[in-house]
Amino acid sequence: MIDISLLKGVEITLVSITVVFVVLVGLMLIIESFKYIFKEDSAQQNAQIVKKETKECISIEDDQESKRVAAITALIIANEEQQDRHYQITSIKRIK
Repeated sequence: MIDISLLKGVEITLVSITVVFVVLVGLMLIIESFKYIFKEDSAQQNAQIVKKETKECISIEDDQESKRVAAITALIIANEEQQDRHYQITSIKRIK
């Protein structure tokens, strides 16, 4: 086996760490440059998505599962401030 002195080991370590950081910084710069390269395409896609969302109406079905989820969510929000209270759901109505 080859004998390596302490000074040579430190030198190899520093060179290795430097190479790793240079590669990582290079990858970071490449990834950050994608924002500027594909900026025009994403702006056009976002505009098309907004147009589609405004034209389509969102229809929510009144099924039992969505009513239960709404009730449980309302109970969680109501119970955040006072933990010792007990609530009972009497009716579920949709408010627009």
